[in-house]
Amino acid sequence: MDLETLPRSFFTTPDGTKLAYVELGAGRPIVLLHGWSSSMNWFKENVDFLAARYRVLALDFRGHGDSDKTEHGHTMEQYAQDVRDFVAGMGAEECLMVGWSMGSLVLWTYVLQYGRGQARAMVFVGQSASDLRSEQYPGGIVTLDQFYTMMHRLQTDREVLLREWMRAMRMHATDDEVEWMAREYARCPAHIATVSFYFQTMVNCFPAFPRIDFPTRVFFGTDPKMYSISDGEYLARVIPGTQLVVFDRSGHVPMLEEPEKFNQELDAFARAVFDLA
Repeated sequence: MDLETLPRSFFTTPDGTKLAYVELGAGRPIVLLHGWSSSMNWFKENVDFLAARYRVLALDFRGHGDSDKTEHGHTMEQYAQDVRDFVAGMGAEECLMVGWSMGSLVLWTYVLQYGRGQARAMVFVGQSASDLRSEQYPGGIVTLDQFYTMMHRLQTDREVLLREWMRAMRMHATDDEVEWMAREYARCPAHIATVSFYFQTMVNCFPAFPRIDFPTRVFFGTDPKMYSISDGEYLARVIPGTQLVVFDRSGHVPMLEEPEKFNQELDAFARAVFDLA
């Protein structure tokens, strides 16, 4: 089953935005949330495996993938609101939420907005506590000056920038993989990508970590071209009760780089949190 060619269904938010999603399988719900400028297709190596045991809901954020390219609402707070509306509308409360990259920031914002006990469990994949390097957090991937340069390039040199990022995202990337990833990113219009990149970088999620009162995992690759494994280790220290799962042959996208291990680790965690034999 090819996720990229599966027909999309659409969920309409209270403000009239149509969000594309795919629903596969039956059982306890797992919601898959992609990263900045990408789409649900980045879980193409995972949905078949998971749908054999769970009800899998893969969503495109507004402005991304096959969802409406709205002119407004491209903040982490609105994306979190959209996820909450989607989960309630689909009757998927008590779900396990998986957020890759920006999807993790959306989930931390979700916790900030809606308080404790908002999910059965969450998995945070490949995302640092903040992308902005600062005195509070010396990790991250950009200083303010570097952030300005990236924002400028998103408006003036986007095609070249995206290919640079795609090569940095994986430990090893073939030319075909780079082309597929860049093509996926380019589906998000430049103005939406620029605005959401701003809010992704500037959002403050640190207050969310001590509020998390449900089971979590942090999935993190060791290749340092984009993020450092120390970013994953930091999250393992500050999120109560979480565990770090290390992917030794991955960079930023372990669900594509080590899909078999990713699927097995996620399945084992889901079985535990859903009390499945």
